[in-house]
Amino acid sequence: MIDLKRLHHARTLARHRNFALAAKELGLSQSALTRSIQGLEEELSVQLFSRERKGTTPTPFGIKLLEHSEVIANQMMQLERDMQDLQGVRTGTLNLGAGPAVAKIFLGATIGQFNQQHPNIDINVKLGNIPRLYTQLLEGDIEFIVGDSLYLNPSHKLDIQVFPRHPIYFFCRQDHPVLQQTDLNLKAIFQYPFAAPYMAQHYKQALIKRFDLGNIKAERLSSCCDIECDNMDILESIVQHSDAISFYIPSHRKLPEALALIPLDVPDLKTNYAVLQLPGTTLSPQANAFIKQLFISEAKQIYSEN
Repeated sequence: MIDLKRLHHARTLARHRNFALAAKELGLSQSALTRSIQGLEEELSVQLFSRERKGTTPTPFGIKLLEHSEVIANQMMQLERDMQDLQGVRTGTLNLGAGPAVAKIFLGATIGQFNQQHPNIDINVKLGNIPRLYTQLLEGDIEFIVGDSLYLNPSHKLDIQVFPRHPIYFFCRQDHPVLQQTDLNLKAIFQYPFAAPYMAQHYKQALIKRFDLGNIKAERLSSCCDIECDNMDILESIVQHSDAISFYIPSHRKLPEALALIPLDVPDLKTNYAVLQLPGTTLSPQANAFIKQLFISEAKQIYSEN
């Protein structure tokens, strides 16, 4: 029996007529796509594509295969829609909460993609700091949170689905005095106002303990985040017009020209983004479908970065 995944690979290659472009869309390496197409050709004992300098084009066998695969793909799509109708996935309302940083990085793209696939589902996104969103989760206003679980007290019981971790760096304005220092470290960073979204007290102290920042003045230890703001665009503006420093994640869009990345690499300093839900709860079909799309989007983003 022909592998449906290989049929999808063949259709994508026929659309792009280029192995590199097709592989990028599929989230595969070029060699993996080549092996998939070769496997399909061996299975059918025919050559499906002609590999020429001007591009990769389907042979007469390939054209006939693509005609049938189009019918199969449409039937599979209709089957999926029928199953979604029975599960209630295609209509309803999705209520979720998200921290400001993760929302800025990749949530918007995922919501757009999800809306394209499920145009009849209303989407309600509540943005805010994680402790406030946790209260809304307890009250049933949202089904799950996308954010950093370290902002919550460890005593809070949650079911957690963790995303791949990204390194965290820092940024400042272009002419910031910290850029003139030759011996950069976290202690140097925290001598300046730090602008960031909500940071719980135990999270601040964990950072200070983990990176041995104990000799910073006591008053700065208790206020590691001097400017708290849950809007990432406003944070960039604050940094641009002050000595404040904030954090930067490479998967985020590029910094504006007025801002500069601080050349300090802290290997242990990484994101802890995850999907957070109350234990023992059953999510709606809409929520499960959206979370699945979130992890697909994150995987594609990692592939594009590499």
